[in-house]
Amino acid sequence: MEGQNANAHVLEYDPGVYYQGRYWNDYDYVAREMNRRISGDPDMPWTEHFRRTVGGRVFRKALILNCGNGWVERDLLQRGLIAEAVGVDYAEPLLQQARAAAGDLPLRYYRLDTNTAAFPESDYDLVVNFAAAHHITYIDRVFRKLAELLPEDSYFVNYDYVGPHRNQYSTKQWLAALALNARLPAHMRQVMRYPHLLTMKLTDPSEAVHSELVIPVMKRYFHILDHKHMGGALGYLLLTHNDQFWNAKPEEQAHWLKVIMDADADYLRRHPGSSMFDYILAQPDKRSLERTAQLEAWTREEESREAAARRNNGLYYRQTLYAVVFYRFMSAGSSIKRRLLRRNP
Repeated sequence: MEGQNANAHVLEYDPGVYYQGRYWNDYDYVAREMNRRISGDPDMPWTEHFRRTVGGRVFRKALILNCGNGWVERDLLQRGLIAEAVGVDYAEPLLQQARAAAGDLPLRYYRLDTNTAAFPESDYDLVVNFAAAHHITYIDRVFRKLAELLPEDSYFVNYDYVGPHRNQYSTKQWLAALALNARLPAHMRQVMRYPHLLTMKLTDPSEAVHSELVIPVMKRYFHILDHKHMGGALGYLLLTHNDQFWNAKPEEQAHWLKVIMDADADYLRRHPGSSMFDYILAQPDKRSLERTAQLEAWTREEESREAAARRNNGLYYRQTLYAVVFYRFMSAGSSIKRRLLRRNP
């Protein structure tokens, strides 16, 4: 979606990529720790924390952004949190999976590029963004429309990646992850390759396109009621897509999972702004929609940003210094790299 024509909204990506590989929260230990960071109880998932926050309210009709294969709304329905839901996604193969799994459940699906903010139906009293908004290019347009759609007593749940744009991690974070990775047994270490900006743009153009804007833009149009940090600055980097760690012996896994997640928690404590995954509960701020001049300024800002990206081959920002150094090193002659690696294993 990055740098696309604002009117065309042509998306080109492989939707299957989002259900492949092992992520950090596939480990039960990590999932329980994420629960604890949201609710204070490792046995209480965000859904139950949400239920208690809203006093057990059952929502008439939920809108699920970028719903994928539909597991979120099926879970909400099964838990008795919603009476019905509408899911939207651009990927028809995933929508077909969602429809097949829904069967006779009160769930309906529409193929839609979320960037258009042309949401189907109406009368929503809940919107759920589960790992979806960091794929949205026109995030101001979409969040503004959600604030318009929802009545004042409705809720917006945001459970998402809010870390650096296109995973362009800071030097401080990357070096901390490298140091922690070096503590692991050799057969459990992550293969640490700094995300290559141009490769990400070509292979998955919507991934973390404006993840750094999710929170500030949400605050434009919503009152934040509950905001919890799940961290991930170190844990996500070391555990996601690390097959060696996944295939290690259970007793080794158990020990090193605790080491990694303790380090992750300590990093979050020392660097509160480093959280890459946040849970946010909010309600629409209707007064924000009355500030015409400000709304027009935000629209111009967004349109200017996207126009500039189209002129710049779909890129928004300069590469981080670490990325430039790392990929120049990777492009260096093999003899130079061998000498450097012998000095710095």
